[in-house]
Amino acid sequence: MMGLVPNRKGQPLLVEWQVACRLPGQPFTLEPYDAFIHRAGLQAGQLPNQGLNSPLQDLQAALPEAVARMRQHLVQRQAAFADEMQQRLQGTLADLERLQAEQVQQLELRLAKQLEQVRRSHFERRSRVITRVFDEYRQWVEDTLSTEPEPYLQVLAALCG
Repeated sequence: MMGLVPNRKGQPLLVEWQVACRLPGQPFTLEPYDAFIHRAGLQAGQLPNQGLNSPLQDLQAALPEAVARMRQHLVQRQAAFADEMQQRLQGTLADLERLQAEQVQQLELRLAKQLEQVRRSHFERRSRVITRVFDEYRQWVEDTLSTEPEPYLQVLAALCG
């Protein structure tokens, strides 16, 4: 299975390839895809089971449990990942606040020698532009660094043996 956690823009931030495995009568466990294909001896172009005499009903019946296990795993990974991204987001937002304050300070210095009426008009107009630009960038950063709460799961194959 492939699991993906997107940001608010729909871009993948976290992608995991896992194989849900189980022995008869046991719950599913997850195994990294690379480890599974090595252990199972799978190679491109060779299908160990080409669908002949496959227990399709058994595979279909087990699918909800396998998907639930993968979803549980991905939700846990997403929570830890979201915490990391939240810390990064807070740092970036703090940097933006500092940069915005520096822009306003530079604007005040540039306008300091102008007449009061002209200075105030220029300051208000330019500070609105600065605020708008930084607000748009803050929103872009939040949408880019914030994860969606629900992972996307895709079942790519089912094997039995």
